[in-house]
Amino acid sequence: MPDDISADRVSAIASAARVPLVSSDAARIARAVAPTAARFARAKIELSLETEPATFAAVQRQEIGR
Repeated sequence: MPDDISADRVSAIASAARVPLVSSDAARIARAVAPTAARFARAKIELSLETEPATFAAVQRQEIGR
């Protein structure tokens, strides 16, 4: 995981979220996040994060309808 954190990946995520990001900022963010991600990977810590609240609501509605 920490090896996957690159400026290109940060730029792609920002672009998908429609957040304007300069390439130098993407590199700075990648450098800042990589050490923390490496510590989480070494400790085998998993965080389940809801990336889109609308997804949760849609799934919950499907479960209620069953």
